[in-house]
Amino acid sequence: MSDTKRVKSDLKQGNSVMSTSIAAMEAFDLLNAGTRKHYRGAGDTPTAARTRAAKEAGISPAQAERVWKRWRTMASVDGDVYRRLRNRYGNLCAWIENTADAMERERREIEETDAVYQGPSPIGEGMARPAKGASRQEMR
Repeated sequence: MSDTKRVKSDLKQGNSVMSTSIAAMEAFDLLNAGTRKHYRGAGDTPTAARTRAAKEAGISPAQAERVWKRWRTMASVDGDVYRRLRNRYGNLCAWIENTADAMERERREIEETDAVYQGPSPIGEGMARPAKGASRQEMR
């Protein structure tokens, strides 16, 4: 008897049961983030990228494939698999968020600097200004 005949909730048999496991959904999202990180573009396959992501996270390609294909129907995900994916790619997400925050701060600084220069023109614009510390008597 094949494995798919023994599994009641196999997607191919149409008896799919949506998972209530938040850990399985998070594990899939983390594995997906790692797969996107390792994807090399044209000529590469998602499976090869997933395998590279799994090896980097410290899980076997078979464990990654199980999460990838059955995350919707898994009752739970192996704790070691979840922990390793979270530790590896949770840091990737934090790095991306920190980089985005830094870019946002830089954007605000640029806008504030531009706003200072685009303000209303002073009345004496274009006239020479006295040096700092020069008294009014010296200017007359």
